[in-house]
Amino acid sequence: MTASGDQALIAAEDGLIAHLRQHAELVEGPDYRVPDDWTYRSTFHLLLALGRRFTPTPRPDDLIGMPDKDCYGNSAQYAQAHRDEGLLYAEGFALTHNGVDWYLPHAWVVRPDGTVLDPTWDDEPGQAYVGIAVADSRLWPLDGRGLLDDFKRTLPLLRDGFPCGALADLGRPLSVEGHAEALRHAPG
Repeated sequence: MTASGDQALIAAEDGLIAHLRQHAELVEGPDYRVPDDWTYRSTFHLLLALGRRFTPTPRPDDLIGMPDKDCYGNSAQYAQAHRDEGLLYAEGFALTHNGVDWYLPHAWVVRPDGTVLDPTWDDEPGQAYVGIAVADSRLWPLDGRGLLDDFKRTLPLLRDGFPCGALADLGRPLSVEGHAEALRHAPG
């Protein structure tokens, strides 16, 4: 990537992180009650504590786009089929540009070098990806409902956090503070 490309990527990621922070602030008020013993107040808090920045890359020529609006299932199934290549399922938010910037809940696949392979968006990769890379394939949502988008899966993660060793140390930290926060909330 060029210096100007690096700056554009960082600016896009910073915008996405600011979006997550804005939503986290919305659930800070007294009207949003969460038990004191929960690990994370919301999925936004979880992503700000554990999330990483992932570098978008062009889609390989041999990867044909999978069905639209099924990013969770597409990514989990693709990662499962390519586990021997070290690919992992990742979930969080992505920034896409379709005439206007959109911050969307999304899932993708992460290579061992922390770069994104997006099996769903077949035109161009997103401009920025912030999320978690899941090392424990037992957690991958092969049914397509997502970890942070399906109440039955999300609730235990907010309450108890991820099992020890469930997340991969791939991608780049959101910030020095975010990395320190993640270490404070790491179970085990």
